[in-house]
Amino acid sequence: MSFDDKVRSTSAGLAFCGFLKAPDVSLIRSAFADISLRAKQHVVMDFTEYDGMDTVAASGIYEGIRNLERAKIDVYMNGLLPRDQELLASFRRHEQSLSAPRRSWSLKDHFEGVGDDVVASWETARGLWVFSKNTFSALVRVLTTPSLFRWHLTFYYMEHAGVRAVPIVGTLCWLIGTVLGFQAGYQLKSFAAEMFMPDLIAYSITWEIGPLLAAILVAGRSSSAFAAEIGTMKVRQEIDALEVMGFNIFEYLVTPKMCALFLVMPALVLMADFFGLLGGLLIGGWYLDMPASYYLSRLNFVMLPIDFWWGMLKGLVFAVIIANVGCYMGMRVRGGAAEVGRATTAAVVTAIFLVIMADALISLIFMEIRPTVQV
Repeated sequence: MSFDDKVRSTSAGLAFCGFLKAPDVSLIRSAFADISLRAKQHVVMDFTEYDGMDTVAASGIYEGIRNLERAKIDVYMNGLLPRDQELLASFRRHEQSLSAPRRSWSLKDHFEGVGDDVVASWETARGLWVFSKNTFSALVRVLTTPSLFRWHLTFYYMEHAGVRAVPIVGTLCWLIGTVLGFQAGYQLKSFAAEMFMPDLIAYSITWEIGPLLAAILVAGRSSSAFAAEIGTMKVRQEIDALEVMGFNIFEYLVTPKMCALFLVMPALVLMADFFGLLGGLLIGGWYLDMPASYYLSRLNFVMLPIDFWWGMLKGLVFAVIIANVGCYMGMRVRGGAAEVGRATTAAVVTAIFLVIMADALISLIFMEIRPTVQV
């Protein structure tokens, strides 16, 4: 039986001629369907007169061969080019990998996974430490050599990381202040102690909530943006091109981002404090019938200038963490676009984790040095 000039039926099996392409797949399948009905124990695929095949045609031939093998028919191939032998072998390997049984979970696998995570975390911490040292060295060089300072990029990142973060930081801190004021007032009214609501709002917002919320929001916005930007440059090999041209990557890419966060983070923290206290003022007047003059007088009585300055100092520490983590995760990108997404996620999670750790340590120091106010 003859199918086409490219696929012929023979007494032993099938013979292929010319170059096999995607349009020939239907002929190949018909030929294999016919030979499976006629074959007894084995068939011979004769490739001595063919010139090659594309991937689609190879997939059709492999499908026919597998159908014959499932029917317990041996398949022999003559004259197949080495590159096509490897192509058919790759199909078989892929099929075997998909059908390979999954290894059952064991307690050993669990502890091995935990160990791998610990090692990966240690490597990340060590790499981040080395990266931070290089960043600070570059920052010192830039500050001592003003001609190296990239003002236009610094202003650009100040706008994106600071100015554009004002609406979200202000709105969320105001909402946190109102919710905290409402909950504190609701509880304190049970003890006829609602007059102390401004004290609780003042300490909560300026000591913890304001600086921490501002840092978390900036980490979510800016650390991810830094990682995505530098990661994309790594994928496109732009970082390698800059290094070949003699640019110091830390001076050229990292220091403008860090300087921008240095300048905007204290301002964002101060603004977060203001909007949080404003939210408490709103609840004091609406829910507790507290005069604004009393609320402000209590703030003036219980708060010290160090409460604001310490929060702004926290902002500087958070700026270092956010900038370094975002840039470091971007520099670690290897591979394609999927790695950029993973680096962005890792940058946000790591930055928020380190920000909270730093906040806890700084708060312990603050409680030791802050003068006590007799309420």
